[in-house]
Amino acid sequence: MPAPLEIRNSPSGKILPAVGPFLLGGIFGFGALQGVASGAGGGHVLVIALLSAACLGLGASIARGAFDTSVKVTLNSQGFRDARAGDVLVPWSKVRSLRLATGGKGAAMLNFELTEEPPDAIRYSSANAFGLMPFGKTIVHMEISSLDVHGQDMVDAVKIFAPHVAVRR
Repeated sequence: MPAPLEIRNSPSGKILPAVGPFLLGGIFGFGALQGVASGAGGGHVLVIALLSAACLGLGASIARGAFDTSVKVTLNSQGFRDARAGDVLVPWSKVRSLRLATGGKGAAMLNFELTEEPPDAIRYSSANAFGLMPFGKTIVHMEISSLDVHGQDMVDAVKIFAPHVAVRR
């Protein structure tokens, strides 16, 4: 029996997306300082300062994920578990097919088609917001671009753990 595959966050997959909010926060902060220095109205400066604080907070929230070393996704002979989306074990017997959806610049997502609706903890997680729509109710979405493994490696692991699961392109 193959050893379980435990997948963690990728530091670069979390720090690089935080650069944008940090830059915007710095720009807004500089604008707020310029407004104070030029004697602009307090209401406008306050709004710009709040935008700066919000962007910096968002950047810090995204970047802190790079220092989280806990296991996020587990694939083993029983099934798969995503701690970011309900942390519920989905047995391989309930998985019909798998699709690796890749976008540009390394963005990737695994879409698991199940034989029935996923448990509520997975269905109502933010990663599976599309499951609340009238279509795609049996699809579980797993974002993998922020993890320390490539999508094809995860597909290969699923082929080992669950050879009956059809891999769609």
